Amino acid sequence: MQFAFVDQLAVNAQQFPGRVAIEVLAASGGEGPTLTYADVWRRIVSLAGAIGEVAPGPNGPMVAMLLPNGVDAILTYLACQVVGAAAVPVNTRLALPEIDYVMSDSGASVLVCAGELLANGRAAAANAGARLLDADRVPTMDVADLGGRAIPPMADAPAVIGYTSGTTGFPKGVINTGEGWWLMALRMFGQLNLTSDQVMLTAGPICHMSYATMSLGALLIGARVRVMVAFDAERASAELDGPCTWAFLVPSMTTMMLEHAKRHGGQPLRSARFILSSGASLPSSVLEGALDLFPNAAFAEGYGWSEAYGFCNFEIKDRATLRPHSVGWSAMGFQVRVLDEDGRVCPVGEAGQVASRTLTPFAGYLNRPDATAAALRDGFILSGDIGILDEDGRLRIVDRKPDMIVSGGENVYSAEVERVLVEHPGVLEAAVVGRPHELWGEAVVGVVVRASDALDPDELRAFCRERLAGYKCPKDIVILDDPADLPRNPMGKIQKFRVRKEVVEPRFTPAASANP
Repeated sequence: MQFAFVDQLAVNAQQFPGRVAIEVLAASGGEGPTLTYADVWRRIVSLAGAIGEVAPGPNGPMVAMLLPNGVDAILTYLACQVVGAAAVPVNTRLALPEIDYVMSDSGASVLVCAGELLANGRAAAANAGARLLDADRVPTMDVADLGGRAIPPMADAPAVIGYTSGTTGFPKGVINTGEGWWLMALRMFGQLNLTSDQVMLTAGPICHMSYATMSLGALLIGARVRVMVAFDAERASAELDGPCTWAFLVPSMTTMMLEHAKRHGGQPLRSARFILSSGASLPSSVLEGALDLFPNAAFAEGYGWSEAYGFCNFEIKDRATLRPHSVGWSAMGFQVRVLDEDGRVCPVGEAGQVASRTLTPFAGYLNRPDATAAALRDGFILSGDIGILDEDGRLRIVDRKPDMIVSGGENVYSAEVERVLVEHPGVLEAAVVGRPHELWGEAVVGVVVRASDALDPDELRAFCRERLAGYKCPKDIVILDDPADLPRNPMGKIQKFRVRKEVVEPRFTPAASANP
């Protein structure tokens, strides 16, 4: 395949140069920049010119992106294709040590940064010996020729490296090839009703592969994208009752919009024609409310994970056929199985690990051949989630990856937080679990065994905030005096399900309302 994402944007700029492509919704409530498709192409060429030649690192040419939501957060992905480098989006909520790790692991030799993220960007670039590019200082060139330019072929080469939360304490870079990324976007057009007449609300962070791919998919097909600088339930509601017709909302966003609607008379949002929910299972009460909130929309729930190239299961929700925990049928281009511990296919109705086979094989984890091999079973990608296939072919998710916490749509692996907790000199041992939270889904709770009588929970939280993104930091900390107070199996391994039930649940109620 020789046709990259950015080639299609060049075609669009030629075919409908004056059509509006991207609008930015300013944090103040007003309107930010508006770009036509011709403007988009000019900005891509300008960013590519500023990035210039990318010195290859140990994994080839890589460009890290630490950018706030906006025009450049979308178009830098495409500028990387112009210069023949893989894009490495960096979660904007990460702490500096986490950014340093992504820079080191990827070997990115350029870091594109902007706005309030510049301070961390400068420090991370200096620590990695990388070249820093301030995107705000890149002027947009007046490119007269909208006919495109020669784009290096990227079919089998890494196009994007998306870093996941770390099951072993460190994030893993999931390799997305040019072909795999294309197919991920193409599936959206038919399965997710994304057409050129839609107006997409990009409500979440574009540093996430889901929001990036959906925003770029809308531009590929010639639709209009309205980008929120930061999510706000009132503004999102106004957009989906106004110009916007299509949106991807994580459950916490839907919950906040329902709460906003209750406070303001419960008026339905009638402009929405398609709403996708994913990131965690929607509680039945929230799902019922969402069907009322978006009366003219097909409301869909998707299930997938980074390694599976997007959503491997998909279901349009219908009040008459609602089934708790159902994520529907295999999506187009996917085959889903439920496997027992020996890798055999489970009978209908029996629980096992969910695995998926895709049109584009999993390209692996960057620098981790052993982890790549462990994630595969006979051509299927293992999810770690526990599911059941029903007689009608629908998949129900009955348990998540046991050590993963989903807080506000963000995945938090307990090992990543535990690694930081035990670095504190006052902590002897740590176990991290989630507790139910009515708005955010789950809140992170750290259970630690003290190594010092002077251990202070507030100081320990501050220690975590210096080393972890805010959403990963424990909201609550339980301090134990003796390692024997942590529930263990006969081999001495900490049992997280017992930590939740015996240590955390007796201390906390699920009705907390603060942001974890």
